[in-house]
Amino acid sequence: MKQTYPTQEVLAYAFAAFRIRGGYVKHTQRYSTEGKPAEHSNGEMVKQHFGGYTDPDFVDFTTIEEDYENVELARSHFRRYTLGLIGGQLNSFQQDIFSAVSNDEIASKQLGLVAYVPALVVREIADAKFKKMLRIEYRNSKDIGQPKDVVDGVIKFLSKFWSEQWESFNYIADYDGNLVSFMNKFDHEVGTRKRIKGKVKAHGKNRSFDVCETRLNYVKLLKV
Repeated sequence: MKQTYPTQEVLAYAFAAFRIRGGYVKHTQRYSTEGKPAEHSNGEMVKQHFGGYTDPDFVDFTTIEEDYENVELARSHFRRYTLGLIGGQLNSFQQDIFSAVSNDEIASKQLGLVAYVPALVVREIADAKFKKMLRIEYRNSKDIGQPKDVVDGVIKFLSKFWSEQWESFNYIADYDGNLVSFMNKFDHEVGTRKRIKGKVKAHGKNRSFDVCETRLNYVKLLKV
């Protein structure tokens, strides 16, 4: 196995794995059904392609033009990291990523780390857009009701992320021009609307931008 690989090529294959898997898959899934191949994690896909180790179940893959376009998008995004690095605003994981992709070559031991780059870039770009939306459209968000008050109306999903700890999605939504947040085990598309029935749990501030956000619990989601 070679010790280093061209950064552009590794990033392109990282984006190809991300595209093929429909996102970032942390663990390889193997099946007992005969003829059903294993679904390798993104990290293993990239390592396997570049000869990191040999798995007889692995089926090699290739890149397309879209993957190289996404490499340029990622590099443009990482250029913003320079200011963050100087200001000490990057966490250790971001610094490790930035250090790896800033070089012309990727070390073999960094292949698994770089496989996560597409997920990181997609999430950070989405977070930046979401923060801008909050700043512009929800700066006047107000607290809703009092704790234990019933909330019944139509919401629009604005953001979501999966919580491994709670095995649920955490949603942030628009409720009559104000921000609400809650947990739900079902996957709902951002931008869609549902009728909500729940109770006010607490009042707080959004973690992305300092605006009022009402936390709900005992939530039921119904068709509009």
